[in-house]
Amino acid sequence: MNNRRLSFGYEDTDKSIEVELYGLIFEINNINSINEYEKLDKSNKNSIEAQIEKILGKGAIDKINNKRINDGQKELNLDIELNILGCILEAYAKESTNKVLKRVTGAVNDINEDIENLNRENRRRFNRNRGYRRKYRRY
Repeated sequence: MNNRRLSFGYEDTDKSIEVELYGLIFEINNINSINEYEKLDKSNKNSIEAQIEKILGKGAIDKINNKRINDGQKELNLDIELNILGCILEAYAKESTNKVLKRVTGAVNDINEDIENLNRENRRRFNRNRGYRRKYRRY
């Protein structure tokens, strides 16, 4: 069996997760455990804003708010900020699991394809050999 070396570069391991809000692109950083977000005081606007700023970077709330106002929307309120935080966490969860699952499912698909090709070749070989015997059989 041939030894194959799989190599991974920085582009494979250091990919960042980005989220686009209202046309603004932010890189997701500093995601803590989900337990921390479950314990978050959902009625405290300052704590929600602090978490968004922690994840998206300083000034993110101002950028998002300015973009909303320029687009003719109302200013951020607590409900909108909670929805934004939910969207960020959803995007992070999907993308982080997607990275792992794509690699795993790709490997499984490659293995299944190799097995199917092997089975196909074995069937062909069996049918060829069986046909050869029938051709020259005497009674």
